[in-house]
Amino acid sequence: MADRDDTLYRRTACAGAPVDLFFPDPTRPDAQRLEQARAICADCPVREACLAAGMAEEHGIWGGLTPRERRVLRRKQRGEAA
Repeated sequence: MADRDDTLYRRTACAGAPVDLFFPDPTRPDAQRLEQARAICADCPVREACLAAGMAEEHGIWGGLTPRERRVLRRKQRGEAA
């Protein structure tokens, strides 16, 4: 989040976690690391704001969702078939 609200960022559960946990190499999926990221996101006090900020992003785990999961969610929000 280049123009992120630093106050919000300091409240994230992922602050201090390895960045590559949330921005994995898309050519090398790792289910265990994805679950680690999701577990951190699950307890985050700003998860909804993070997800909203990452909805248009094509990379990374935002609010506990992968890029594919966010695309599906966007379609559902627009009333399109998944």
